[in-house]
Amino acid sequence: MVVTATRDDRRTFFVLVVLILFVFPIWPGVAVGNGQKRSEGHLNRYERVIENHDYEDQKRPRLKRGDHGNELTGQTAAWLLVAANLTVALSMLMRGASRYCPLKPETKNAVKRFNQFQKEHLMRFHYVLNPSALCIAGLHFLLSSCGKSSLPEWGLIIVLIMVFLGLMVRFKVTPKWMRRFIYRLHTSPAAFSALVLVLVVGHLIVE
Repeated sequence: MVVTATRDDRRTFFVLVVLILFVFPIWPGVAVGNGQKRSEGHLNRYERVIENHDYEDQKRPRLKRGDHGNELTGQTAAWLLVAANLTVALSMLMRGASRYCPLKPETKNAVKRFNQFQKEHLMRFHYVLNPSALCIAGLHFLLSSCGKSSLPEWGLIIVLIMVFLGLMVRFKVTPKWMRRFIYRLHTSPAAFSALVLVLVVGHLIVE
């Protein structure tokens, strides 16, 4: 009986030792693994929050240099140029109609009177809006970046030259022998058409 009891005790002790050697080392590992999983979960949530925040920041409109330029300044400059040179386009259209269209004398006189009327009331905007459009176009150029074509840059240069010539004509800062030439160059239909063509084609290539 004593021997049998001793063998049972040894078997029980052996089983306990095995459990102690295998169960207890596993338990801390499980606890550490759960802790690591919780830490990784917090880290993943934090990274998702940062990514969402960056995405929202990218969606917001900003005045910054980009491949396609800044749309706000570009559209503002374009509409200012249209409003400023509406009187020029109307004047060119009416002079061309009077010169090349077979109109009656009274019709030509009416067209001429209307042209003088619109120039009298719209030229004030021409003097103010063109320099403003030039400043905003310069800002648009600084905020934009495109290597596809240099035509927008040439368009800006032509606008600068035309505005400069217009200011010289307006304030009569040139000698009289140069004033007539500068006026003809500033009011030339060819120069105006070249300006519109360069700006439109250049921006179509960029887009």
